[in-house]
Amino acid sequence: MKNYFLLLSICLMGLFVSCADENAGEIIRGCSDLNAVNYSSTVNQDDGSCVFIPLKQNGMLLKFTATWCEPCGNWGMGAFSDVYDANRGKIVAFTVQTNDDLMTSRNQPTFEAFKTRWDYTGTPNFVVNNTLLGTNYYDAQSNINTITGQTPTIGTGVHWTIGGGANAGKININAYAKAFSGITGEYKMGVYIIAKKLYAYQNGQGDNYEHHKVMLGFAGSNPWGETITTSGATADEVFHLGYVVPLEANWNISELEVVTILWKKVGASWDFVNATTN
Repeated sequence: MKNYFLLLSICLMGLFVSCADENAGEIIRGCSDLNAVNYSSTVNQDDGSCVFIPLKQNGMLLKFTATWCEPCGNWGMGAFSDVYDANRGKIVAFTVQTNDDLMTSRNQPTFEAFKTRWDYTGTPNFVVNNTLLGTNYYDAQSNINTITGQTPTIGTGVHWTIGGGANAGKININAYAKAFSGITGEYKMGVYIIAKKLYAYQNGQGDNYEHHKVMLGFAGSNPWGETITTSGATADEVFHLGYVVPLEANWNISELEVVTILWKKVGASWDFVNATTN
């Protein structure tokens, strides 16, 4: 009987060791970099999905534009490109279509929300950070210099891929925010899909005009994004939002980019706080 129990114990030990060996060989993909906001200690194969949020204050350049607006494709685009080119790596920049043939059900809610927030008065027009400015290069640059010289309180980052399998034809998006210091108030994180360039009609320029940084749509159900906190955060606190966004048939995948913007509620309005860059 003693030998029977000994043999049974050895068999059970062998079974457990065998199971442990099998689990040890399992591949768990994800982010294995300790410095990333989405680091996971269980990952044993890094898949390039790590998101790093530097202690950096970025600005925002928004241009109200339209394909029917002749100045928008002429000096308006020139002014927009000049400001963007002078501040690459320091700002997120995009154009918002205003009742034209590039407006769709995916980007119209953004126009409606933004035109109300900044008292839209016509095209072309810039919003830099939280100020409607017209299209003056020096005013835009001054506002960008002011905000990018500040110490950030919270930052944001994003990782996205074109899905496969069940998510084929969709964009998989993981957006993050990280508080650098203690903050108070209500914050939203907006996730936006932008065409780096696309070709379409522009009044005064013809049918094959190259449009830059066109806002195509947003993730989720609200153009301002989803609330990540209503009561602030402590230093190093991290927030995460995940989305699966269907691709439109006319979107050129090679020209897409995804950016995130952090907004803070001030009174009845949402103010720009920080963003990823493009």
